[in-house]
Formats: sequence, structure tokens, C-alpha cells
Amino acid sequence: MKKRPAQITHLLTCLLFLLLSFWWIGTAAAQPGGAPPPFSLGTGAVFSTTPYLGADNKTIAIPMLMLSGEQFFIRGTGAGMHLYQDEQFSVDLLGKYRFEAYEAGDSASLIGIKDRDGTVEAGLGADWRFEQVVLSGKVFTDLLDEHGGQEINLRLKKPFRWRMLFLAPYLGVSLRSDDFSTYYYGVDATETIAGRPEYELGWTTNWQAGLAIRVGLNQNIMLSTLFGLEILDQEIADSPIIDQDTQFFTMLGIAYGF
Repeated sequence: MKKRPAQITHLLTCLLFLLLSFWWIGTAAAQPGGAPPPFSLGTGAVFSTTPYLGADNKTIAIPMLMLSGEQFFIRGTGAGMHLYQDEQFSVDLLGKYRFEAYEAGDSASLIGIKDRDGTVEAGLGADWRFEQVVLSGKVFTDLLDEHGGQEINLRLKKPFRWRMLFLAPYLGVSLRSDDFSTYYYGVDATETIAGRPEYELGWTTNWQAGLAIRVGLNQNIMLSTLFGLEILDQEIADSPIIDQDTQFFTMLGIAYGF
């Protein structure tokens, strides 16, 4: 059994961008007129663990940008177009950049492994709102054929508001295709050495939980943080380049809405 907790080099950075923007949009009713600011800009940092053998934990500075129009939007490193939306249900066309990558130089144990690159992904997302509970589903596929796979995300969150404080605990699951999982967690035949055999993966199921917190200092300035935990599929944990079966991350940020 691999050790807990584990960490990842750029894992879920894009999702952090998107989730933070969703908080801003979802809490817009607290603002005058109930409309979200059309433009928000800020900065922050992501602190993350990594599951890769011998790799160091990471701290990544991130910009936080949101542009929100009637049909088109930008949320961090993601963008999209509303295909349909009403009070209970919405469907969006989505695009994003995936930072989930590593280099052989990240660890002595990864020497001889080819670098795994980030990529651009596109897909569809849908949100169902049942009173104060939100169920989200998203499907992404690789446009640049780096990992050549797909990811399906399902997430259930329950927002709480009290004056200028916003809390949103969530539970989720990420299903990753065999190509995706093998690219980021596997070992191909050209990368094998003693103690590092060839390793391919099938579809993997990864469970997630976290808590988003936002504090409004006033109607424009927002402090945000996010704590998240992901439990990796056992097939990922058994990879010869992985030495953790969980990963933890936290994000801190401040943004100003215009």
C-alpha cells in the first residue's frame, strides 16, 4: 500500500480556476441587482502535493481572471459558450488548458521517463440546481492528442451563505480513460529499467472532496480559498512511478470585481 497523503505537480490547477469563477457567478445574487461583475481580476497561489515517486511538492502562482457575457465567458485558463440555461438547468460548451504534466527532471526516480505535456481540451458541461444543491457533470477530450483520452467529472456541492461569507463543501468523482491514465501514470516499453516495468492502465475512478470558502471584504474585493483531497484509483497507486495514493491541494487568492 502506498503512503498517504500524496501530491501532484500541476493537478487540478485548471479546475481551481474554473471552480473559483463558478463561486463568483454562483454568489452573484448577493450583489446589487443579482448580477455578477462582468470582469474580475486577481492573483493567488496553489500549494499541492505530488504522487510521483521522489518528486517535490509544488507552489504555483496563478492569475485569476473572469470575463462574463450573456453567451460567452472566460474563467481562468478555461472558456466557454452557454448553449442553454434557465433557473434549474444549463448546458455549456467548454474549453480549457490542462496543466497536469511532469518532466523527467522532477525526480531522480523519473529519469528515463519521457516528459508528459499539458494539452488543450474541449467538452460539454451541465449543471442541475435542486433548491440549494448543485449537481455538475463535465466531459472533456484531448484536442492536441497529447494523452489522447477523455475525462468525465461529476460533482455535488451544497453552497451556504451568511452575510459576506460563502462556504461550498463538495464531493466528486473523476473517471479517466485508459489513454489518459496510461499517459500520465503509466510506463511504456521504451521507459523500462530494473524496478520500473512496463505498466498500462485501464479506466480509473478517482474520488474527490473539498471545501471552498469565500469572504467578501466589500462588494468588490473577495478573498477565496479552497481545500481539496483526491483519492487515486488503486490502479494508479500501483504504478511503479507513483508512491502516494492520495493528493492534497489548497488555493489562496484575492480578486477584485469591476
